[in-house]
Amino acid sequence: MSFFKSFLLIFLFLFHLSSVKADELLPSSMIFFDYPGSTVLVVDKSYCRLMVYQFQDEWELKQSFSCTTGKKTGDKLREGDLKTPNGVYWLFKSWSGLELAEYFGKAANVYGVGSFELTYPNYLDLVLYGKNGDGIWIHGTSEGEPVATRGCISVSNPDFLDLSQFVTLASTPVIIKEEVRFVNAQERNQKQQALLAFVELWKRAWESDDVEHYLSFYSEKFRTGGSNYKSWAKRKRVLNKRIEQRKIHISDLSILESKNVVHVRFVQDYSSSNITDIGMKELFITQENGQYKIISENWSRLKSPQPATLQYAYQDSEESAL
Repeated sequence: MSFFKSFLLIFLFLFHLSSVKADELLPSSMIFFDYPGSTVLVVDKSYCRLMVYQFQDEWELKQSFSCTTGKKTGDKLREGDLKTPNGVYWLFKSWSGLELAEYFGKAANVYGVGSFELTYPNYLDLVLYGKNGDGIWIHGTSEGEPVATRGCISVSNPDFLDLSQFVTLASTPVIIKEEVRFVNAQERNQKQQALLAFVELWKRAWESDDVEHYLSFYSEKFRTGGSNYKSWAKRKRVLNKRIEQRKIHISDLSILESKNVVHVRFVQDYSSSNITDIGMKELFITQENGQYKIISENWSRLKSPQPATLQYAYQDSEESAL
């Protein structure tokens, strides 16, 4: 990236921020992850910025790095299309410069001093969008300023080392968008409380014996694995008759958004008359006729049986607000 182009993008980004009022400086995608020490990375592809937000008593923009993304614009769909995916992902693996060199040899030079791997493609990408490809990273660069990539997000080597101090593997999400929209505290709080209420009411419906009320939280376009809504709902009706005294405990809740789909992730501690398990649950939620509906979900068993400790702050809301 030329110095002039880099300077121009930084100027435009700062102008973009300055056009937003002081109380409107949070990305709309950061709906709820309000735990002390939580960090969210937000990538604005149009302005070539990687922003680092961290929460203590409130959210604060800690850093904003210049970055590059794929050589071609738009959302990634296929392996080799040279595009960077839009969506919500998590950093799950890191590579040092030495590890990269040992594994990739001279080809590792392009990754600079290190890299973080993203969970692309995620469950939503696979089940609803039919995406493929992998190997989307945040990484350094061979020298100087980063250049356009084959789909990864690249920052300068000094910036990568600075970024590394904010990353906790499996706990740091990355939101990638074509252009980040900023919202004020009131708009964010309204959406946050509506979605917290939705999750709480969904949980209560699942714990109850009213399976039809529980199913009303799901879209008829719902898909998960090899099942559509009709086959999945049929199975749920059967299970609801067999399993009694369901109790669900939710912790480590995050609510993030990209491409008009809300990604809800939490630790689900489930117990009933004959089953006890703990795992990571994902709900993918969109709006249909002004109502939130679940369009897909995923669950994976946690390797550690230890329950999580972060609790979400649910405040009772009017159901009509959903």
